[in-house]
Amino acid sequence: MTQPDPLSPYYYHHNFQSLMDLVSERDWDLLTEQERIWITTFQQLSFKAQCLLIRLLMRRHDWFVAESLFYPELGETQPLLNVLAEQKFVSITHSAPANVLLNLLSKSQLIAAFPAVILSKSARKKQWQAAIIETYGESLTSPYSLVVCHHPDILAVLLLLYFGNSRQDLSQFVVAELGIQRFESYPIRRAERLFQHRRHIDDWLHLSALNEMAWQARKAKRPEAILALKSHLPEPFDWSPLERKRQRLANRIAREFERQGDLLTALSLYQTTTQPPSQERQARILIKQGEIEAASNIIATMIRVPHDEEELDVAYRLAKQKPVRTFGNLAPSALVRQPALPTQTLTLPLNQRVENEVADHYRQQGWQVWYSENSLLNALFGLFFWDILFLSVRGAFLNPFQRGPRDLYSDDFITQRQSQIDARLAEIGRAHHWVAHHYQQKQGINNDWVNWSVIEWPLLEAALSVLTESQLTACFARILFDRQHNRRGHPDLFMCQGTHYQWVEVKGPGDVLQPHQTRWLQFFLQHHIPAKVTYVTPLE
Repeated sequence: MTQPDPLSPYYYHHNFQSLMDLVSERDWDLLTEQERIWITTFQQLSFKAQCLLIRLLMRRHDWFVAESLFYPELGETQPLLNVLAEQKFVSITHSAPANVLLNLLSKSQLIAAFPAVILSKSARKKQWQAAIIETYGESLTSPYSLVVCHHPDILAVLLLLYFGNSRQDLSQFVVAELGIQRFESYPIRRAERLFQHRRHIDDWLHLSALNEMAWQARKAKRPEAILALKSHLPEPFDWSPLERKRQRLANRIAREFERQGDLLTALSLYQTTTQPPSQERQARILIKQGEIEAASNIIATMIRVPHDEEELDVAYRLAKQKPVRTFGNLAPSALVRQPALPTQTLTLPLNQRVENEVADHYRQQGWQVWYSENSLLNALFGLFFWDILFLSVRGAFLNPFQRGPRDLYSDDFITQRQSQIDARLAEIGRAHHWVAHHYQQKQGINNDWVNWSVIEWPLLEAALSVLTESQLTACFARILFDRQHNRRGHPDLFMCQGTHYQWVEVKGPGDVLQPHQTRWLQFFLQHHIPAKVTYVTPLE
């Protein structure tokens, strides 16, 4: 395997410039006047001044101690800081809000900066911070030069326009530059961009900030801070990507109200959303409140038009709860017990992973066995639909580093590609052609469904030779129905012996079937696809 070339010491400048170039070309009309001026002025800076500013933007805060800013590739930073200050990208000062300054300086710097404080040097930093406020008050001056970035939010705007989310950052460029990952080639054009209005960008960033506050509050075990976010929750949006994001946050806040015992507020919040687990939580609250008829109506809706596979599974379990079952207004099918799954018990030595022990056992019986778990069906799906997954659709592809369309798990995915999906499924008789074609043409290119490190052609060919057209169609239809959840839970082993084949879910001592695994096994049973659960007890 060839080693990737080392990164240039200025790799981050190239990455940021690529980011800025794409956004400037495609999304210039979505930027504010202030952001446009920032970009135009940035382009006029010297190369090293640009590098330093990018370094500052990449940090997780806006304030810095000037003396601590050292980057080997840039040399002396003070002259560069002076240039940035002249162009109003930063300010150099000795004043900062007390909380900023006290957190910015190290304990040793605090001790040196505020000599009037009488406290043991072994005291913790928090004790020093409190003593400094008590001695000096809230108005503090630093003996160190401080640097504060102006307009630090520019990076968040550029990243959002580039990636279409608030999670990814400039590190994504690095894996591509190192040759660690290769990505599909697709057009990136203004006509297919995600954001069409500036207000959507601002609303998105606002929701991201609220989500971050909720996450930090949960991490700090401060439920009251999560509850307080309810008053900051915006009204419903008329743009579906933004509304889905708002509903996820609303569900998160509602769940905290539920945990704190405020069921009425939780219920009222859940009733403003349709995103799972909204209906499940509503039904559970109503059951607690004794509103069985209302709960049953929601459960019936979940069964009739489930949002996804997990919601359907939960609905069936709720339908079997005694209060709901006794009420008796649900269809009998909701209460039918699923047929037992085929099982086998083996007693084997456990000198290696239990899946490998079982695979070796079946190989000794003449089976050809692959440990494929979730990789086989997903790869067949990803290869069969490859060109459709990478179809140019509005909002689907925003940058060159995507493993698949941005809307893969959204409700819009199918409707945006319905005709192409239907046409491809009508060609299920040519599945071998499409899978082989894309396997050969796209080898090693990132696809969220194809794990090239484990998938191999003999495995794909074996599966294609034994699965009937109707079985393959059913598997693809199940994945299409719920792409997020049905990509998981596939059995561990796939094995063939002549014209016979079987999927095997392996369970070692103490291991039990998970709901998503059970659903796949029940599905296989329904479609006459050989599958079983093999339980292993250790050989003493």
